[in-house]
Amino acid sequence: MKTSPEKDHPISIQEGICISCGVCSTVCMFSVIIMNEETGFPVISPHAPPCNRCGHCVAYCPVSALHMQGDEGNTSSLPDRVMITQKDIRDLVLSRRSVRQYQKKKVPREVLENLFDIVRYAPSAMNLQTVSWQVIYETEDVRTIGSTIISWMSRIIDEQRLQEFVIGSSFPYITHEWKKGRDLITHGAPHLLITYARPEGYTAATDAIIATSYLDLIAPVFHLGTCWAGLIRLAAERSPEVLAAMDLPLDTLPQTALLIGYPALRPYTIPYRKPAFVRWEV
Repeated sequence: MKTSPEKDHPISIQEGICISCGVCSTVCMFSVIIMNEETGFPVISPHAPPCNRCGHCVAYCPVSALHMQGDEGNTSSLPDRVMITQKDIRDLVLSRRSVRQYQKKKVPREVLENLFDIVRYAPSAMNLQTVSWQVIYETEDVRTIGSTIISWMSRIIDEQRLQEFVIGSSFPYITHEWKKGRDLITHGAPHLLITYARPEGYTAATDAIIATSYLDLIAPVFHLGTCWAGLIRLAAERSPEVLAAMDLPLDTLPQTALLIGYPALRPYTIPYRKPAFVRWEV
């Protein structure tokens, strides 16, 4: 086995399998892998920046001659053609709705784990994989977060600070409805998913949005409905009490919040959306 000059380098190359096609060096953005002009085989460049473990070299090798640390037994071959049609994708995207009415039953943990197992392949900047997930699984805990947000809103109202928030004008209505028994914070969802990351994760905000978008889009395949909870994210950013109720790991910050559960209703029609606004520079 041909290995890198660095003992702990994440990529290893098997010369006995390699066919010297050069694809691995072509797809390596930072030329961590280069072709040895003398032997014709790919090697790890001693002058390249650190490998970011994107896996392109592994993915595009036609004979599986490259391996990455940790992939033992965890890789599988792609089919020659992914059997998903344009209509499948269009139907999935167009039928996606924000769900604000949920059945009063929990989602089995293994179903959520299957979702996360897929979503971990969502792209992240430089493959830094900065995002982690917090599952507020117990419905009572979700309601506690909602109640804490209502207390925060009430304080904002009392202090006449509604102008500080783009949606501040809706706070009185939301708190009024809460008192009547109508939850416009968590919408009766049984679970709440929160992405979080350390403050120094400068790509975390974008990475979290991408990961959450992936989960949001594929959730209906598992018969689940979701709703982005920007208000929960806002409250956590501005209220230490709300942030504490989320019980995130120390020195981390929430990035996105997503309600999830089994929908109580089903949509029958795709509503109108404005045509895409596209400028072609030709």
